[in-house]
Amino acid sequence: MKINFGLELNQSQKLVLTKQLKQSLDILNMSTQDLEEVISKEREENPVIEVDKNDKIDWEKYIDNMNNRTYNQASSVNYDNEDYNIENMIKYNMNLYEYLKNQINYCDLNKKDKDIVEYIIDSIDEHGYFKSDIEEVSNTLKTTKEDIMKNLKVVQTLEPSGIGARNIEECLMIQLKEKNIQNDVLENVVENDLKLLGDKKYKEVCKKYKISMEKCIEIVNIIKTLDPKPGNKYTYSKNNYITPDVIVEKIGTEYEVYLNEKNTTHIKINKFYEEILKNSQDDENAKQYIKEKLNSAFNLVKNIESRKNTILRISKEILKHQYEFFENGNKYLKQLILKDIANDLEIHESTVSRGVNGKYMLTPHGMFELKYFFSSGLNQQEDIASTSIKNIIKEIINSEDKKKPYSDSKICTLLQGKDINISRRTVAKYREELGIRSSSKRKEFC
Repeated sequence: MKINFGLELNQSQKLVLTKQLKQSLDILNMSTQDLEEVISKEREENPVIEVDKNDKIDWEKYIDNMNNRTYNQASSVNYDNEDYNIENMIKYNMNLYEYLKNQINYCDLNKKDKDIVEYIIDSIDEHGYFKSDIEEVSNTLKTTKEDIMKNLKVVQTLEPSGIGARNIEECLMIQLKEKNIQNDVLENVVENDLKLLGDKKYKEVCKKYKISMEKCIEIVNIIKTLDPKPGNKYTYSKNNYITPDVIVEKIGTEYEVYLNEKNTTHIKINKFYEEILKNSQDDENAKQYIKEKLNSAFNLVKNIESRKNTILRISKEILKHQYEFFENGNKYLKQLILKDIANDLEIHESTVSRGVNGKYMLTPHGMFELKYFFSSGLNQQEDIASTSIKNIIKEIINSEDKKKPYSDSKICTLLQGKDINISRRTVAKYREELGIRSSSKRKEFC
């Protein structure tokens, strides 16, 4: 075989993610709390930064407002209603199933495959495992086992890593692959001998795989970094005491959308260092150091302002698309996907996704995560979102005779009377996601 050495000139296009662009994307994706931590860290490391916390209350102005101004928001809220209990201030947290379905909007799937993927997602248990029998699912969906397996692999690429696994071994193997950890002994231990590790029989593992105790402990430590129950992080309730990023207020007949600047940290540049830069004639190292720190501070300020602008623009579009919700409440929430907002604002869907992640909006109907307003439709119905259907089911159950509670089949029939055609199984699934017990367990005997 002949080997030739030489220089070759190729032209190619590459997207280079600069440090400033990466910081901009990261800051947009952060919650307010995460951003505050970043600012605090930057303040400690960068002497040119000063911060001003806008947390002082002008009590005279506050009391004057309380006495003289009438807010439409306040008048629209019934504080006797349990829905507006301060402990229920956050009205919505995206659950595991909604989070997974939101991700498949980015997958290139035809309608058949998307239906299969959604069925698989609905079949996943609360810990994130897919325990259904492949053959049984293929018979139910009238398709091949190969189709089911192909789409199960799609689900297993979603976040959180390890989701859709059929057992703990597969769950951990998916996570190892995601982390790009390649080690034959480690993989064999995960696939065949997790019980030995669980029983702390490390000597047996060492003997079986002919490895040292040090290597065995290293394998154990790697496995400890993996999550055996990836779905669990979506089963607990988040802290309800969250400061809204955006406020929507009805003033007269119009809605106003504005950023919540209360308790936010404002960055300022210390004038002392600007003066040093101007007056320092000889010390080039000092000038270079100050220039670097000033650039870092200016970039942080610029990226924070860009974040605010993006969140505000997205929020205004949400108001435009979900106007009926703001006027009339949960039942009027419409189908909305990230692409709708992205198209209107002429930005990428991933920018919208970062802009709504961990951000909250205070509305006349309570506080909601921005993700709440994005809901995939059910069976391609244009105007009714799955979240709205859940709210209607909740209303039906709240109004039932507690001595003769509605069965899922009866609820299905009542929904059909409202031109909502879903199966009894879907009613049962939504009821369970709402945390509502079955009719037999809701029945009161006196």
